[in-house]
Amino acid sequence: MDENPQLHSRRTLNLRFDIPISKTQEFWEALKKGKLVSTKCMKCGNVSFPPQADCPKCMGGEFEWVDLGTDATLVTFTHVRVTPASFAANGPYTIAIAELESGLKALAWLEGAEQQSVKPGMKLKVAARDGGEGNPYYVFVPA
Repeated sequence: MDENPQLHSRRTLNLRFDIPISKTQEFWEALKKGKLVSTKCMKCGNVSFPPQADCPKCMGGEFEWVDLGTDATLVTFTHVRVTPASFAANGPYTIAIAELESGLKALAWLEGAEQQSVKPGMKLKVAARDGGEGNPYYVFVPA
């Protein structure tokens, strides 16, 4: 057994991903308008969320856009008190999984709810936010 283990240095690693979004552009455009849409495979009928460029069920590449609505019901959640460095400026926050009207489940931040009032079964709405530089994202808010 080595009595002198190697020391390792820790460094911050910043990654940038350039992800092509041409096949899912409709999702981003709809989100800017406050709508939540996703892809429905024309071959097998599978609805995916988030939208997929190819069907994860049958690998079909043709799809139509369907409106998922903005009503949701909270399934589960967690309050994050110790934040990763990339979210340090946000302070504590709540992450939620909610079931959409369509029956699909989605993960997002939950905004505008007091921590003690967050309970499974509570009614939520999907709300669009602007992340800057024209990059939309969605959150859940109490209905």
